[in-house]
Amino acid sequence: MYGLLFFCATSVAQKNNDFSEMLLEASSVLYSQPQQAIKITEHVLKNSENTNQKIKAYLLEARAYYVSGDYNLTALNTLEAKKLAEASEDFEMQMEINIFGIHMLNLLGLDLAAEKYVEFTQLIIGDNNISNKTLYYSAAEEILKANKRIELQQFSDAIPHITTAIEILKKIPNSYAEVETQVTLIETYSKAYNKDSTQAFLKTFKNKIEKKTPNEFLKMIVLNQLGEVYFMKKQYPNAQLVFDEALLIAEHLSNKPYRFRILENKAINSMAMGDTENFYSLKKVSAELSKEVETNEESAVNSVFNYTNANHTAKRDEVYNTQNRIKTILGSALLLLVLTWLGLRVRYRARIKQYEDFIRYFENRQKATVEKDLSQNDSIKKEVTKSLNIPKETEELLIQKLEQFENSTNFTKKDMSLAQLASQFDTNTKYLSEVINSHKGKNFNSYINELRINYIIDKLKFNKKYLQYKISYLAEESGFSSHSSFATVFKSVTGISPTVFIDILKSKKLVSKSSKIYEHAE
Repeated sequence: MYGLLFFCATSVAQKNNDFSEMLLEASSVLYSQPQQAIKITEHVLKNSENTNQKIKAYLLEARAYYVSGDYNLTALNTLEAKKLAEASEDFEMQMEINIFGIHMLNLLGLDLAAEKYVEFTQLIIGDNNISNKTLYYSAAEEILKANKRIELQQFSDAIPHITTAIEILKKIPNSYAEVETQVTLIETYSKAYNKDSTQAFLKTFKNKIEKKTPNEFLKMIVLNQLGEVYFMKKQYPNAQLVFDEALLIAEHLSNKPYRFRILENKAINSMAMGDTENFYSLKKVSAELSKEVETNEESAVNSVFNYTNANHTAKRDEVYNTQNRIKTILGSALLLLVLTWLGLRVRYRARIKQYEDFIRYFENRQKATVEKDLSQNDSIKKEVTKSLNIPKETEELLIQKLEQFENSTNFTKKDMSLAQLASQFDTNTKYLSEVINSHKGKNFNSYINELRINYIIDKLKFNKKYLQYKISYLAEESGFSSHSSFATVFKSVTGISPTVFIDILKSKKLVSKSSKIYEHAE
């Protein structure tokens, strides 16, 4: 009898050891073969009956999906780990999950929720004897401070907080949060310091990665940032080489968000090198990826909000029999929803006018596009020479050349003038001016300026990198001679300043995500 019990106990212990070894194996390939890590964690989740192992497997799988760019499955697995850790009162795992949760929420644009997560972290640990509790909480505070400064575009002020967080996390054995915080450091450094300093930092970081255990994920991010530095320094061949290397890693990791970012960078670099064919080919692929990435992010946000509502509803029924500490956590969580709703409502009520102008700009642009398409169907056959003293054939030819001109980027040249464009079109300024006034409904300067503003707005809308650039860079990129003239023309075209326009674009996703809070809170 005793022999049988001993055998069963030994068998269970052996199984647990086997699963623990599997989780170690999954950890070793997390940043180089995330799909393999997922297969291993799935096996553990299916077969292990040990709660602690299942929590670790869920969190490890969440990180594997993060490395492969599937943010919805990242969120779902993180939430499953959180539920199990709370149910089993595994406080140390709750701390580790919450650190990753802060990173995940910021990644999804839920900054306020991430801020409250830090408060929850402190509430969770309370007086519990957790060996690494002070380290976890201190790191979380530093990460939060860094994220606030990044949001305010105070990048050089954010760097010390990021590096402090990394140093704290190094003291925690096997801290994956260190890698996630290094990602923030890599992506912030180039915005904080000059190109030469950033290039030196990235090369040093890359060398460190290659000397240690292979971390393809970090290497991909470093290479992409290094390519951007080369691009800014106009070293286009070097940029293309590192973008190519980064893209290979992104494809190996099946990371669609980074594939999209790298393809966008490659496209811009190709255009700078004069390779327009490659530019359009890359833009086509990145546009398809953009839709998939956006859909996945929206699903991830839905998963977070659905969990929040379900979790709070279930716990509300048990609150009368729960300890005061849990009541405090629930109250804080519910307060988060209310404060988020109120905060967003106040913030966006004050900006209604700006949003109306923002929306009106795109509506007018869409309307102009539709009218243009309609006119092309039966255009030139209309009375195009009704009030112009221009030969009909000349007028038709100039209209076609203007269409080609609009589809190029020649209008971003600073020296572009009516005389220069007329020379390129083999016509005189009088004819060209009359055609622009008649068919575009504006004079030459207004025509060129509107093309430039529309061009830079497309860059801002479809390439997130441009949202981080200074206004002076955007002005130069679109062909304006000064910051002030760009800002003046921008406001005349869109109705709002470039700074506000960029702010709205940055928060556009968050606004659509936050509308779900309104639905649940009202």
